[in-house]
Order: sequence, then C-alpha cells, then structure tokens
Amino acid sequence: MTVRSRIVVAAVGLLAAGGWWSPIQVDGARPLADRVTIRRDTFGIPHITGETEGAVALGFGYAQAEDHAEEMARRFLAGRGEAAKWFGPASLDNDLAMQRFDNMRQARLALDVVDPEFREVLEGFAEGFNLYVREHASTLPSWMPQITAADSLAQIRAEFVSGATSASLLRSLRQKYPETAPAKSGGPVALPALDEDAGPLSDRDGSNAMALSGSRTTSGAPMLLGNPHLRWQQLYWEAHLVVPGRLDFYGSTLVGYPWLRAGFNDRLGYVQTNNAPDNEDVFALALDPAQPDAYRYDGATYQLERTDVSVDVRQPDGSLKAEHRTYWRSHLGPILHRTATQAFACRSAAVDASRFFEGFWRLSHARSITEYRRVLAMRLMPASNFTYVDAEGNIFYYWNARIPKRLDDGTKYDLDVPGEPKYVWRDLHRSEELPQLLNPAGGYIQNANNPPWFTNIKAALDPARYPSYFERGELALRPQLALTMIGERQKFSVEDLTRLKFDTRWLLAERVRPDLMAALTQAALSSQTPIPAELVKARSVLEAWDGRASADSRGAVLFQRFWDTYRAEVRQPYAEALDAKRPAETPRGLASPDAALRHLADAVKWTQTTFGSADVAWGVANRYRMGDLDLPGEGATGQLGAYRVQQYDAVPGVSNVRIAGWAAGDRQLAGFGDGWILLVHFTKPVQALSVLAYGETADHASPHSRDQIRIFAGRNLRPVYYRAADIAAHLEREYRPK
Repeated sequence: MTVRSRIVVAAVGLLAAGGWWSPIQVDGARPLADRVTIRRDTFGIPHITGETEGAVALGFGYAQAEDHAEEMARRFLAGRGEAAKWFGPASLDNDLAMQRFDNMRQARLALDVVDPEFREVLEGFAEGFNLYVREHASTLPSWMPQITAADSLAQIRAEFVSGATSASLLRSLRQKYPETAPAKSGGPVALPALDEDAGPLSDRDGSNAMALSGSRTTSGAPMLLGNPHLRWQQLYWEAHLVVPGRLDFYGSTLVGYPWLRAGFNDRLGYVQTNNAPDNEDVFALALDPAQPDAYRYDGATYQLERTDVSVDVRQPDGSLKAEHRTYWRSHLGPILHRTATQAFACRSAAVDASRFFEGFWRLSHARSITEYRRVLAMRLMPASNFTYVDAEGNIFYYWNARIPKRLDDGTKYDLDVPGEPKYVWRDLHRSEELPQLLNPAGGYIQNANNPPWFTNIKAALDPARYPSYFERGELALRPQLALTMIGERQKFSVEDLTRLKFDTRWLLAERVRPDLMAALTQAALSSQTPIPAELVKARSVLEAWDGRASADSRGAVLFQRFWDTYRAEVRQPYAEALDAKRPAETPRGLASPDAALRHLADAVKWTQTTFGSADVAWGVANRYRMGDLDLPGEGATGQLGAYRVQQYDAVPGVSNVRIAGWAAGDRQLAGFGDGWILLVHFTKPVQALSVLAYGETADHASPHSRDQIRIFAGRNLRPVYYRAADIAAHLEREYRPK
C-alpha cells in the first residue's frame, strides 16, 4: 500500500510511546505533495508544515534533495552495495561489506518491523527525494537512483555494518591470529585488503554537550548546548517539522537520514555525543578437522553457510569489471576471519537495531521527561550519550546503548571470546541498568565524549556499580576543560555560554608549556655553548603566545608542530600521567625535556620554512575557505585540549595553508570538528540560537552555501526562527514540492 492510498493515520504506536494526540482523518485522494508546504527562511532553513507526518516526510526528503541530492544518492547507493558500480574501486570494500551483511535485504525486512506510521514517514521521505530527482533529471548525474523506504534504513544500517567490518577490527584479528585458512572445498576465504598505514583521525568523532539547570543561569531558565564534531563532508542539515496539533520540532540530522536526530520543541530539547559501548562480540569457533567448512559448538557440528557474491566495479575507461568473493556465515553471524583451526563470527546488537531511526522519530514527539525516558527504554538506538533539558527545569544525562548482557567473569570482550554457549548473549541490558543522571548536584551535565563517570564531578557515577564491559577510559583533556570552564562561573547568560563554546583555550598548553619553558631556561644556563638560535626564537615566541588557538594567536602553530612530532616519538609524553584520583588535574609536564627541546628546534625550522615566520598567526596558517571567501580560522583538535574543536586539512592545489571548507571548484568539504551548534534557552516562549558553519546547501551557486561561515568564524550564533511570526518575518520563499 502506498503513502498516497492511505486514508487513516493511526497514532497507536505513538500513543504507546506517550503521545498526547488523537488519530486524525485525512483525504487520501489528494496527492501527498499537495498536503505539505515548505517555507525557506533567510538562511535557507526549511520550515515544513504538513497535514500528516507522511506529508511532512515528503517535504523533508524533497527539501533535503534540493540542498544535497547528489550526496544523498551516493549514500543510498553505498547502502545498497552499488557504489563501486558508479564510483570505482574505492567503494569496493564498502560494497563487499554490504553484501556480507546482506544489508539491503535486511533493510527490506525491517520495514515490516518498524511502527506503521514510521513506515509512512520512510515512504514519504523516499517519495520526496524521488519527486525532486524526477523533476531535475536533466541537470542531475545519470546515476541518480529512485529509492524506496528500504533505502533509508539500509543507509542507516550501513553505518553499523562498516563498524562491524572496520579495518582496525580485522587488523587486530589478523595480528592475533595470522594463519589464514588453506583452500578447501569452498575455495579461499575472502579477506579485504587493509591499509596498514591507516590511522585514527586526529580527534575522535564526537561532540560537546552541556545542560544547565535554572540554578546555573542568570535568567533562572535552563539552557542546552549541543555541538557535534564530525568531518565536515558528513554534512549536518537543519529543518523544522510541523504537523499542527501533533508535532513542532526544530533540529538537525545528517544528510540522507529521514528524520531529525537532535533539537527541541517548546517543552524540551536534547542532543547527542558519541559514546563507546561494546555492542558486538567476535566468537572464536573451533573448526572441525574431520569435516571441511564445519565447526563445533556446544558438542555439535554445524556447517558454515557459503555465500558467493559479485560486485561490479567501474574501471577508469568506464567499463565494468565483476569482482567475486566467497563469504561464510555461522549461526552466530558472519565470519570475519578464519585460520586453519578457527573461524571468527561477529554478532552485533547495533547491526541488528532495525528500528534504530524510529527511536529518533519517537523522541521528537516527546512532551515531557516521562515520555522521553519511555522512548529511551525501548532500546531502539544502539549508542550515544543523550543530554536533555526541559522547560520544567529538568536536566538529564543517559548513557544509551544496546549493550548485550554478558557473563561478567573477568572475560575481556574487547576482541574475541570463546564460541561457547555461556558467552553467547540472549538479551540486552534494560534502560534502568545503564548509567544516567537526573538533576545532579551542581546543576549541570557535560559530555565531551568522556565515559559516563565524568559527566558531573559533584555527582560522579561509580563504575564499580556497573559491569566491567561497560565503557571505561580516561578523562581526556577536552572534557577536563569543559568541567573547568563550568566551574569557573556560577551562573551563565546566553552570551556567557556562547563565549564558552567558542573559547579557543588550549588545556594542553597550560599543562605542558611551563615545563617546556623551564627546559629552555635550564638549557640556557647549563650549556657550555650558546643554545641554538632556533631555541632562542622558540622561547621568545612561546613567552608571547596567549596559549590559545585564536585567529591572531602567535605561537600556536609552532606549539602544535612541536607537540605532534614530540608525541610521535615519546609514546608516554607526560612527566605525570593521568591520575584517576586527580582526573581534572593530570596529565601534565614533559617526560623527556631533552627530546622536547630537540623537537621544538625542529618545529621552529619547519614553521619558518613553511610559513616564513616562527610566530605565524594561527589564522594565517589555518583558514575557513568557501570558494573565494577566505577567513582566518580558529580552534584546534580536542586531543590538544581545545573545546572549540577544529581540524584543518592540507588540500591539493592550495598553498601551505590548511583549510576547513572548500576551495574553488571542489565539491568535497575539507575539515573536521565544529559544524552545527545549537543553544536553546527554555524561557517562555523558548528561544534558540544556531549556526551551521558550511551552510544549508552544497550548491555553490546558492548564497546559503556560505552565508553562515562569517557568523561562525566571528564566534557568533544566529537566531533560530521557531515561532510562526518569526518565520513569516524572515521568509525567503514559500512553495509546495512539485
């Protein structure tokens, strides 16, 4: 049954989640596109009003395609496992992973599992995208697909499939079990080639989030701050969704997703930061030496199931070459790696989360903390820290995870575990068993991808109360700085919280520079000969540096170069490592002052050679660039203890400077870090500010591809137009998607 033919929208599923509306009758004879209106404001943000949620979803898909059709299509093709057919060998490993995990078929099956009204949303979203593609076929690439509701689910599931087949996981298995299986009846085991030189990003994908109760604000009204950090090419996109009497939610999502992930209504708001739950297990299954392609489990013998797949790969001359692989599957999941004696099967609670995005859809309808927590308790979403604020004054932190309930007997679950029944989980932890904080002492919540134990120092959660396989880890410099900044002021205004977000302070410099300066002084006093001119220059530059990564900070480029090379050589670089008893004061100092001075001298030479001066300003070396718009950059990576997280990339054809943005003619955004920022002040009526650094659209001909970067670079936010009167006062155009 199509979206157009449905006559009654049933709200049963939403009422089960605590919805407050009643079913409504709609005229199914009218085309869905006739029942939705899109109003673009002066920043290009679409405010989408529809008679039903399916109609709103159609407008959502259409408006998103107006801004990002090609990127959406690329992601849908990748989710299908058909990207290599159009884009070549670079997409081969992705397509093979999608085949191995049967991604598209599983997405189609999930359509029968999701809430029927959310299925209408998925169908409406697909119809909106398809409508735009059909209307603009003459100006779009020939490879643009028509999609179905299953494509959205496949694209979402693909993210977790990629995690379950990540290069780091496969590399770890190969290193621990290097012997590969000999060719047998099933032929060679298919293992993807790995880039052995590939390393992690310079800062972990993540985000900043803060919630302040009314006791910590000058107005007495609570505030929410959300600030994701991803590569800019991953593309956040803002929208406002309205079904009169049922829904009025403003927020953001990633391009290709069928609904908003974070945002607010007049009663509450929430944002997410990445956490690191162990959602999957790799089971080591003993192969049966008496039977080819068979394994032993719980005293019985099972046959591995063979799957032969073929992926078409476009060649440089435009022809297609078929790549064939053989994969194997056990009753516990796909086989990721195999030796002569063992096969390693993966089982993932994240990959199995077929109703994942239904969770975000349900959350956008919540009107109270009770309804909000009821949705979280459904365990639909595999991961993320959730930070929540409402107009009643509640602040709430929740370490969300679809995490298996495992045998907690000292077994390490970080790589493989024995393929024995006692380690094969049958259930997930309940919501109430996960770390969470409601209205903690001190009136704040913060998360900067830190483990849940450090969300609030005054109300610290005790990890000993939770299973050993729950997320552990240290309090990194970025969340340490967040806690420090929260503690430095008793009450915050909107202006204060905005300044905090854009603060360019480097905590690493505060922890390391004193020892570095002391080493320079000691070298000058003890040396029998004058110290090298590079160190004399370094001392002068670092003494004058303000310790920040502001546009006009002189010394930041030199310091970053010094630290990057010193840290690469000295694996434990600090004189005092992180102390769990003093998590907000350590690490600090330099473990090897001699090595530090050597790298500092080299950093002076490099900086002078690269930029012509050892004290080059940070904003000269790091730029926000949107075509011919060229602005000084601010912010540094979170590993350096920056809260204003920004990574700049070297771009071919661009001089020595690094950029965040796009050079003339480029379609791919460079850079990582701060992209979308949201600040919500729960006054009556609610007020909100936002900024999307790279703009609402990838269309370089549109002013909305660059109309927010000056605001962002200037440490400012723009008003969010949420009320009808504000939208009308700042209306750029109004239309229907047809």
